Amino acid sequence: MVQTSFESLREAMRGYMQTSILAAAAELDFFTLILENENRLGASELAAKSQCDPRGTTAVLDALAALGYLRKSCAADNATYSVTDEYKAYLDSRHPDTFVPMMRHMACGQRAWARLTWSLKNGKPQPRQVSILGEEQDKASFIMGMNSIAVRLVGGTISSMKNAGIFTFGKDDAKLLDIGGASGTYTEAFLNELPRLRATIFDRPVGIAQAQKRFAGSALEARVTLIAGDFMLDMLPRGFDFAWISAIIHQMNREESRRLYRNAHQALNPGGIVAVRDYVMSGERTSPKEGAIFGVNMFVNTDSGMVYTFEEIREDLEGSGFIEIRHAVPASNMSDIVTARKPV
Repeated sequence: MVQTSFESLREAMRGYMQTSILAAAAELDFFTLILENENRLGASELAAKSQCDPRGTTAVLDALAALGYLRKSCAADNATYSVTDEYKAYLDSRHPDTFVPMMRHMACGQRAWARLTWSLKNGKPQPRQVSILGEEQDKASFIMGMNSIAVRLVGGTISSMKNAGIFTFGKDDAKLLDIGGASGTYTEAFLNELPRLRATIFDRPVGIAQAQKRFAGSALEARVTLIAGDFMLDMLPRGFDFAWISAIIHQMNREESRRLYRNAHQALNPGGIVAVRDYVMSGERTSPKEGAIFGVNMFVNTDSGMVYTFEEIREDLEGSGFIEIRHAVPASNMSDIVTARKPV
């Protein structure tokens, strides 16, 4: 049956209901609690374990079952709920492939989106509402949420960078600076791809703490240096052949992005390469669609963040001293890559 324009519009407006249900279940870790109990738990038991209201818990569990994330068994007097097989890994907060941190981060974003009208009136993000988990956990959810996305993109990104000839550093024992590298998802992939590469991750303490967890005791630990700092306030360390700026510039305005590029420029050796991974918008700024929507996300969540066209990125890199700017990897998501070189 073909959906009418009215039905399509109504369905779009109802989307917040499903995302709110999923967000609450992720923040309260409902799925993990069920899985911890042999993947079978009744609503009253889950309500007790999570210290939630029984009626509301039952309603949410029934909705999750209707949506296909849970399976409801009514064979006994008391119904029980189980996480469906295809979602177990993603909804279990203990699993390496978990999507729960990103769900929690998006729940924080959803609270900002709910105030979009107010932001449009005064031009500012509205006061941030901390989740039920607390501010520190919200920061950790952001870091690990980015990781849950990155681990699914990194393989394709590395392959596309190889095909684009980005890894031509002029020497085998090159040094990488991962600016704002957080938990080190991309650094790990670069080190595995280039066995003689050495890397430094420079990020705020919350990101460095997650990177320490990733590399501690691993075969790559000796090839990674972790430095805590703020790349917008502190000078980056020097002596690098490759600087990686991944999913950062959309949080900034053009003056701030130029400041970041200048900082990266002084960190590179002559002839060194900078690679900027982010959305690259078409000239009219309506494509890709995902990027245009993300531009609104930056409006409601940052003071001056934005999505960029290639011309804007090119101008800002040139204004920061770089040459040979090219759109090395075109993509339809945040995996576009623009590269530039520091003059010799």
